[in-house]
Amino acid sequence: MNNYEYVSDVSGNRFLSKVYMWMFLGMLLTAVASYAVMSSASLQATMFSIMWILIIIEFGIVIFLIWKIKSMSPSTAAAAYIFYSVASGITLTPILTWYTEASIFLVFLISSGMFIGMSLVGYFTKRDLSVYRRFFMMALIGLIVAMIVNMLMWFISPATASTMSVLVSVVAVLLFAGLTAYDTQKIKRIGQSMEHGTPYSQNLAIICALNLYLDFINLFIHMLRLFGQRR
Repeated sequence: MNNYEYVSDVSGNRFLSKVYMWMFLGMLLTAVASYAVMSSASLQATMFSIMWILIIIEFGIVIFLIWKIKSMSPSTAAAAYIFYSVASGITLTPILTWYTEASIFLVFLISSGMFIGMSLVGYFTKRDLSVYRRFFMMALIGLIVAMIVNMLMWFISPATASTMSVLVSVVAVLLFAGLTAYDTQKIKRIGQSMEHGTPYSQNLAIICALNLYLDFINLFIHMLRLFGQRR
């Protein structure tokens, strides 16, 4: 390995570590927010009454971060990410209340293991995963369409919708496992090629952390739907 490759790898690893630090912070805030809401009946009633507002705000924050990531200050990007993580914990609560605490914890451990495993695949593989970018994007769009159709099917044929829900979750688990490897490799390469220590590099770490955060959250939710034990 020549000196350039060594410096490039060190830069990539340093950036990836910062990304995972932000992701861990987001997951921690999500867990705390969700636990706080689940532990208080009055807080649940308050938050559930504004659930759709929070979901819309979440989408708005993602769009805001993507469009303005180059021009916003690092403090603004960090604040937006932190608020998103807290709001996500609140909006996850209705789903979590369907399952026992033991099964939530078990599925979380399994999802974490899958996430770490696929991250390691993305980090160490020599195969260029960017060639699968178009496939992942098309699969993601197809998954969103299938989820919308599945929601409508509950009003027409609950039995069909229940079967379709299982299939959608299986596809989602496979998709987000693949996206975890893809995003990890992409983030490593970004870190190897970017200029460090700039405000934009700090913002980029946050948006990359958001990508991995969304990969994990979606993986966890669909694993919970497949293997979680209902109350």
